[in-house]
Amino acid sequence: MNSDMVQVVIYDAPAAKSSSCACGCGGHHDHGDHGHHDHGDPLAGVSLEMQARALALTLDAAFPGRVQVEYINVLADPRGPSLPQTALLGSLAYPSPLVYINGEGRFAGALLPERIREEVGKILAAP
Repeated sequence: MNSDMVQVVIYDAPAAKSSSCACGCGGHHDHGDHGHHDHGDPLAGVSLEMQARALALTLDAAFPGRVQVEYINVLADPRGPSLPQTALLGSLAYPSPLVYINGEGRFAGALLPERIREEVGKILAAP
């Protein structure tokens, strides 16, 4: 990959969570002492794979031809068992998804298009 390209990889373990709740409970327990859970999230029902596709379109509009976005479901992808991210997600040390930019872990637990766009912009602006 040339230095003018930025690679964003989203690692997801969708079976480990439910689209109805960010904590992955599927509504099976009370959230009284688990912090805040925004069940009004408009993206709650949208698969992470679809969010990744939307992110790719957003980044391509902002940085035409300079960003490659890849979504990897570590549970279904043949590379999954050999990826270190699979072990991280399986250990529950970090919540799904994991977002890597140019091979470096940057975000965990949510796909934040605006923050990712800012990070990509900083990388592309660097000499």
